[in-house]
This record gives sequence, structure tokens and C-alpha cells, in this order.
Amino acid sequence: MGPYLMRFHIRDLEGFSGVKAHTIRIWEKRYKLLRPDRTGTNIRSYGLDELRSILNVAYLKHRGYKISKLALLSAVEREALVRMVTGTDSGTDEVLNTLKLAMLGFDEVLFTSESSKHAERHGFRSLVENVYVRLLEQIGLL
Repeated sequence: MGPYLMRFHIRDLEGFSGVKAHTIRIWEKRYKLLRPDRTGTNIRSYGLDELRSILNVAYLKHRGYKISKLALLSAVEREALVRMVTGTDSGTDEVLNTLKLAMLGFDEVLFTSESSKHAERHGFRSLVENVYVRLLEQIGLL
């Protein structure tokens, strides 16, 4: 199965983004942030675009942005905002989120750049133990 054929359940989005399934459903209904496909039995199914979107929104919300304001932005504008905000962050959670977004966008330059910045600030051992291991654990959720 190619990367663009992947589908995710709401529990996958919850595990990968840290946003509770209930909150995801509310954001869908109230703000139209995600548009999942639905099976005949009304089970939600999300693609890579929805996963990328929820990661961006979760990241920005965690950085203090209001969900009502984020909902007014297009996906492209939210991604640009994430890139701008990422340039000022250095915490492990921010690095993890940036690496996830880089992976989903097949953005090797962003992935390498963010990894290098973390290694310069905290050392290669920290990059592997605190970032790559956690990243691999989170990817394992999918």
C-alpha cells in the first residue's frame, strides 16, 4: 500500500496527536477542521491530510493559539504558521511534532534541519534517546 492510500481511525489520530477523540469530534462538528470519510456504519476514516491537519492544530493550540482562530486559517496557512513558530521552539515535544510533520510531508530538508538543530543544542545522544526513540514509539502506534 502506498503512503497516500493510508487510512486512519480516530483512535490513531488521538494516539499520534495527543488530542482526545472526543475533542477531535467536536472540532470536526464545530469548526469543520477535518472531513473524514465514513463507512456505511458511520465509522470515521481519515487520510494523511487530516492527520497532518490535526498535528498542526494540536501543535499550535499547545503554543497558545485559539482553536477558533486556527479554524479560520487554511491548511497551507496553518502549515506556514507551524514553520514560523517552530523556528523559535527548542523543546523535545516541539521537535517531535516537527519531525512528524516533516515525515508526513516527505520534507527531508525540514527533518534534517530540525534534527541537526536539536543535536547542536542538546547533543547527538539526546537526539537519539529523547527524540528518535520517542518518535519511533509514536510511529509504532500507527
